[in-house]
This record gives sequence, structure tokens and C-alpha cells, in this order.
Amino acid sequence: GRFALPTEAQWEWACRAGSAGPLWYGAVDADFSKCANVADLSFAGIPRGVGVRRIADRRFDDKAQVTVPGGRYEPNPWGLLDMHGNVGEWTLSAYRPYPYDHADGRNDGSPDGPKVIRGGSWHDRPKRCRSAFRNYLPAWMGAYDVGFRVIAEPDDRQ
Repeated sequence: GRFALPTEAQWEWACRAGSAGPLWYGAVDADFSKCANVADLSFAGIPRGVGVRRIADRRFDDKAQVTVPGGRYEPNPWGLLDMHGNVGEWTLSAYRPYPYDHADGRNDGSPDGPKVIRGGSWHDRPKRCRSAFRNYLPAWMGAYDVGFRVIAEPDDRQ
């Protein structure tokens, strides 16, 4: 097999883990403190000059101001960790408007154009960490709150 970035659709399917809700653990106003690292009470404690205090959801505290090592929070029902928050995740998919059409070339792996980022980060409120929330950046651009996960694709040789 080989390892690759997931497509946008693969990422969302894995994130949802059978859930139809906005977050695998519930609604956007659910207590996320055991499930995700998002902008919260701890994040609100960052000094005012950084300019991030205003976006924090101060109702809950996940005990992290910025990114943390993976695995601190509960896994989704399929055992996947940190699908919401901590860091946004690059996907293989080029950013194209919805409706989603797998045949439109968005998943061909071209390095050109903006790429979809999913999951939100420690810097985002829960509504920007929803399973369906989409963000994008040029593929060449580094970002302080974006990382990646890979999928293992099956070997075509039998």
C-alpha cells in the first residue's frame, strides 16, 4: 500500500464516524473539553496583545492554549483522535465550490491552486471545527495551525 493525504470526502467520513451531527460528540454548543482542543477558556488567557481573546468560547476549558501532542482528548467512535480542533488538516482535494463532485478533478493531487483544510484548530471556535466546515489555503503556504494526517491505501496487487 501507500500513504497519502485523505480526500476531503474521506476526511469528513472519518471525522463523522457514523454521526449526522455537526461534531462527532454533539452540537456546536456541547461541552468539548474532553473531546477537542479549540478556542476556549484557556485560550482566552493568552495575552491581549496577541489579538485572539475575542474568539474564545469561554464556557469550557480543554486545558490547552495552543496545539498539544495528539491523543490528549477522547477518540471518536471509530478510534480516531483529534478530528476536531488541535490543528486543521490538509486534504488532497483542491478547493472547489459545492456541490461535491468527485469527477471534477478536485482529487487528482495536483499541487496547483488552493487545497481544502478540515477540522479546525486550537485557534477556532467549535462552529469552525465542525465535520462539514471547509477552509482552504494555497498548497505552498505554511500555517501555524495546520498539520496533516495520512491514510493507508490498500495495495492493488493481490
